[in-house]
Amino acid sequence: MSKKKYKQYRLNLDAIEESLRDVQKNFERINSRLLMRREDFTDEIIDNLLAGYSYVDELLEAKVDLFSRTGVHYFLELNHIVLCGPEDCTLMEYGHYVQASRERFAANIPVIMGWCRRHRKDSAYRRAAGVYVHGVSQPQLFFEGNHRTHALAASFLLVEDGKPPFVLTKENAEAYFNPSTLIKYKNKDKLLDRHYFLSKYQKYFTKFLESHLDKRFRLKLKVEA
Repeated sequence: MSKKKYKQYRLNLDAIEESLRDVQKNFERINSRLLMRREDFTDEIIDNLLAGYSYVDELLEAKVDLFSRTGVHYFLELNHIVLCGPEDCTLMEYGHYVQASRERFAANIPVIMGWCRRHRKDSAYRRAAGVYVHGVSQPQLFFEGNHRTHALAASFLLVEDGKPPFVLTKENAEAYFNPSTLIKYKNKDKLLDRHYFLSKYQKYFTKFLESHLDKRFRLKLKVEA
């Protein structure tokens, strides 16, 4: 990928917030149509998601390689922000969780890093889909917040390549939530799940991202000569 593309695009945080608030207003209707009902889409969840998108924006500006040995700790920080918020004082309240999460993360991140290395020449859509499916399926990378954290990580990969981020909308919510629920119960360590079901869901999410990304969530910046 070129440095030019990397510098060109950032996140439109105002448009992202507008979409998430719109989902919140329509969430009871959305929830009633899902395979499995989701927890309420609360102000806290939205605020933490927005803080996560803001953090992704900072990582893009800093040109971080999120899936390198030196960059993966930023991935862990994304999960902390999604669950606990961005403030250090809040993280202190979740100290026991943070330590346990770090240990689980260290045990499971090599699988995702290995997949990223093997597929580094794939399209951004396929890499984002693969990271999402690998992180949400069992054994999950984190104790909680896997769907939200991996949606943010997928967005990082997409915007890094000049594509819009993935953002939940009232139009794409059902098509996103239902397969995500099914992925959660598949296991990468089981041969059938890995080679059939997870492969199928990676293809699904690759096509989903190709058709559901919206340019209003991406800002095009002037490129310095």
